[in-house]
Amino acid sequence: MKVLGITGGIGSGKSTIAKELVRFGIPVFVADEESKKLLSGNEEIREKVKSLLGEQAYIATEGTEIPNRKYIASKVFTDKQLLSELNSIMHPAVRQEFQTWKGVQQSSYVAYEAAILLETEGRKICDQILLVTAPLEMRIERVMARDQVNRQEVLQRMSKQSSEFDKLLLSDLVICNIKLTESTREVRFINDFMLKY
Repeated sequence: MKVLGITGGIGSGKSTIAKELVRFGIPVFVADEESKKLLSGNEEIREKVKSLLGEQAYIATEGTEIPNRKYIASKVFTDKQLLSELNSIMHPAVRQEFQTWKGVQQSSYVAYEAAILLETEGRKICDQILLVTAPLEMRIERVMARDQVNRQEVLQRMSKQSSEFDKLLLSDLVICNIKLTESTREVRFINDFMLKY
């Protein structure tokens, strides 16, 4: 079964494009969502994260431990080495979940959406890479509105990701996600391509 990788910088609208593919009946595996589930529910990962970032990485509540996302973000988005080490814990586990999920799908192809697909081993599991992009100011505004953060926090997060140019060099397909109507039309073309590919 073919795999379309979907990636792009923060605020580019990857999730919007992925939802459009779902409307065409294509199953989409969202790596960031799976990562959150594993961070919360996988005991082995929980222990590794606490070992890396400290006990504060989780908050004890009602007999269980939940990730302290704000604390984790504050640690990894200011330390490239810590981010890399956290990724080395999370990404292999997420890819393993993807392979299990892919094994039960019945469609012509599936999509794998991941913010840092090209920065990790994710490219190896994809047949085609779709880069979703948008103008920088639009991306910043989207993230500020979505996450209720200030401009400086958005720019700090962006600084931890590969440049748009680097992503472009490693991608097979590109959507400039400015207007949804135009993006939807481009998703239709990409779906047709993947069905024939």
